[in-house]
Amino acid sequence: MNKATKGALAAVAGGSLLLGGAGTLAYWTGTADVDGGSINSGKLTLSAPVCNVVTDAETHNWQYDGGSAFTIGTSKVVPGDTINKVCKMTLVIEGDHVGATLGLETPTITTDAGHTLDTELTKTATFTVAGAAYAPITAPGTYDVLATVSVSLPSSVTSTTTQDVAAVLEAMTLTATQTHDAA
Repeated sequence: MNKATKGALAAVAGGSLLLGGAGTLAYWTGTADVDGGSINSGKLTLSAPVCNVVTDAETHNWQYDGGSAFTIGTSKVVPGDTINKVCKMTLVIEGDHVGATLGLETPTITTDAGHTLDTELTKTATFTVAGAAYAPITAPGTYDVLATVSVSLPSSVTSTTTQDVAAVLEAMTLTATQTHDAA
């Protein structure tokens, strides 16, 4: 064999050895375990609202904004009226870096076809927490919540399709939503 052929064979053999060893390169490694443990979660609960408690002057069933009684299914609202109901609840928040916001899910109001009373009525909720005006809650604890839910027929309503109509107000859902308050 001549030198060129021997050199070519040597190069091919060397390349094959290098390629055959690819992927076998290893480095030393070490491992260490980080201790685990029990992870407990907090909670957020809002008790069922208590309204119209005879012994509690803070709560009441449906009333007109002037304080006179409003009877569901019998009383009749006119433009400019607001009816409200005041209820007490207990909010419990447990956890670190936790808070809560309070709100009202939009309730459903229905009427017969061709009438617009359902779309003209406005629904709101206001809250006091532990006797103070509501602000988002930023600490765990147990809180007394007073909720005032209101339904209004604005005085600006002039449509005759809102007259002599029965609207059905479904249950109004009050909400407490957990927030993360990094501290």
